[in-house]
Amino acid sequence: MGDSISQGREGDHTWRYRLSRSLARHGVPARFAGPWRGTWVPSAAQPPGGRPAPPGHPAYAGPYREGLRFPDSRHYACWGRRLDEAKDNIADAVAEHRPDWLMVALGFNDLAWGVCGPDRLLAAMDAFVHQARRAAPEIGLLVADVVHRTPLEEHPHLERDVAAYNRRLPALLRGSSTARSPVAQVGLGVVYDARTDSYDGVHPNELGEIKIARAFAEVFLGTAAIRRPAPVPG
Repeated sequence: MGDSISQGREGDHTWRYRLSRSLARHGVPARFAGPWRGTWVPSAAQPPGGRPAPPGHPAYAGPYREGLRFPDSRHYACWGRRLDEAKDNIADAVAEHRPDWLMVALGFNDLAWGVCGPDRLLAAMDAFVHQARRAAPEIGLLVADVVHRTPLEEHPHLERDVAAYNRRLPALLRGSSTARSPVAQVGLGVVYDARTDSYDGVHPNELGEIKIARAFAEVFLGTAAIRRPAPVPG
């Protein structure tokens, strides 16, 4: 579950595809879940704000890289998604799609757009975890911290707020984790370098996709007591 970083733009591989390949190589019978299958199509009419778009919406049905086979591409990620919005509909999504694990990469838009500061974003993450468990008490969660982006003059607060949120997130997740419903952090903030890993200062290029996929694979396979992954290939 995520925003544009996870959905990808038409023509991308996406880190989700690279993660699926890594899990398949290790014999992990993973099946992705969610209402959408495609990447974002910027030329399509966009859905109205508020509720997520229905399955099959043309803005969320874009193609992946030409020649790429990704039949198990279901997801719940869309451009512009915020954590403070996602916390209010995650229980319904979990009840409908019944995932065993949630892979969550949210929070950048909240901070970048000034919707939430670090304190409010941490509260939103706490609420998100509780709402997911309301629908599935034994669900596992892998939660990424927020990636840094290249500086923007119009958002001088962003680097400070991302750093503050990322410093405090581990304690929140440790306090939320239980034997019945484990919660683990995926440290994107320390491995993702927007200067080299993005095509526009934030969205992942091929190297960035590989780094994000590797970070999620390592934590998932370790948390699930499965073998550590081999390097995620390009």
